[in-house]
Amino acid sequence: MYITRVEQGKSKRYKIYSDNEFLFALYSSEIKQYHIKVDMELSDDIIIEILEEIVYKRAKERALYLLESRPYTCSMMKDKLRSSDYPVCIIEKVILFLQKYQYIDDEAFIRMYVDSYAKSKSKRQIQFDLQKKGISKDMIAEYMSKQDYSEEVCFKKQFERYIRGKDMKNRTVRQKVFRFFYGKGFSYDLIEKYMNANLESIG
Repeated sequence: MYITRVEQGKSKRYKIYSDNEFLFALYSSEIKQYHIKVDMELSDDIIIEILEEIVYKRAKERALYLLESRPYTCSMMKDKLRSSDYPVCIIEKVILFLQKYQYIDDEAFIRMYVDSYAKSKSKRQIQFDLQKKGISKDMIAEYMSKQDYSEEVCFKKQFERYIRGKDMKNRTVRQKVFRFFYGKGFSYDLIEKYMNANLESIG
């Protein structure tokens, strides 16, 4: 492969291109080690060596370092490694390694997230948050269907706390309360049920 471009990347590394397609990013010392420069030909054996011995090891170490501070979904980790100038082939290999040793597990991430937020977020909001983290809608739905999850318990506590001290006989106040909970992803029927029950209780 012929090197067609070398440009400044992130973290003091330089991005190497062949036929204008990104190969990998290396430090200047590594570029000197392999005598890499524009218009030179780099053999497949050397490319494989660089990918395996330098780039893969570095990407794996980066992923493990990131996981020390917080859990990641597969999609989140891919995005993080991509933003650090790692090629797709290496990112996929790192993900396989992390999954093999269960450093990354999307189902475990769903379980952790639901356990953490079941008492403070609506089911819809939890699903939305997880999808933003790259977990498929089907995987989320399958997990939620197996759980004894009661959105009403979550809603009841929040509703009672939120309306405390408010004049719920006032239509404007009721409308604000409704918009607040609807905006948090709670269903229309659930909000109406508790709004009506509250009105009956205060006469």
